[in-house]
Amino acid sequence: MLQIADWLDGLALGRKASPGIEAVLHVLHSDTGPASFMSTQDVATRANVNVATVVRAAQFLGFSGWSALKSELRHRYLASLTAEKLLNERPFPASGLAGTSLALDAQNMARLAAGASAEQIARAAAILASASRTIVLATGSYAAAGFQLAHMGQWMGRDIELHTASGTSLVNRLRMMAPGDVLVSCNLWRASKFVAEVVRVAEQRGVRILAIADRQTGITDVAEEALIVPSEGVTFMPSTVGAVAIVQALLAELASIDPARTMAALRDTEELWSELDLVDPA
Repeated sequence: MLQIADWLDGLALGRKASPGIEAVLHVLHSDTGPASFMSTQDVATRANVNVATVVRAAQFLGFSGWSALKSELRHRYLASLTAEKLLNERPFPASGLAGTSLALDAQNMARLAAGASAEQIARAAAILASASRTIVLATGSYAAAGFQLAHMGQWMGRDIELHTASGTSLVNRLRMMAPGDVLVSCNLWRASKFVAEVVRVAEQRGVRILAIADRQTGITDVAEEALIVPSEGVTFMPSTVGAVAIVQALLAELASIDPARTMAALRDTEELWSELDLVDPA
């Protein structure tokens, strides 16, 4: 938890807080895991302050309110746990796990819909549209969201390529990228050091960076646009629903930027499908 404590201290920037805010910050430092799941009232009770002080504490740290701070705190806490520790914290219930998973993903989607900025998604799509070449770097479960972005982007006639692992092929592709090209990092939960290093090198070479993440990280700090999505899942599995949903929104915006180009690419694809007899008419 030292990294989370350092993060909280960094947000405070050495400023003097009121006794009430200090009491809230003490709860966050000393009981990070449980606090990341508490309501405003629960935190207030634990800190022996009122709910308004909890909100002011969140604002003191640079957030709009407790909900925004809790989401960031929770994702940082979950990212600090191994899969085994996640399972220990959330053991399998006797029944109802499927329903719990669906309900949690519904909450994730509601949280994303309430917090996502349509203007930011449009800006990110414009960055993709401006690039001659785009690499999507996605690892583990989140390769699914990366695959959707690359596959549907290619369908629209965009040069978007997915890479899911380190190696010489990625180095070769990175070397061929020019200033103004785009690298999309889709890196959530226990973020990969390798992805962070590739992003650092790419940014130094003039490549524009977009990030899909579940919290603020070193990658989001250098990204022109960072799309933050919820990833909390049931038991040991982080959810991919938020990442896929934000990719869908990004693709919708991308398709609308140059409708004539999009339509021409789709028409060409349909003709190739027909020529190669790929689609089952049934």
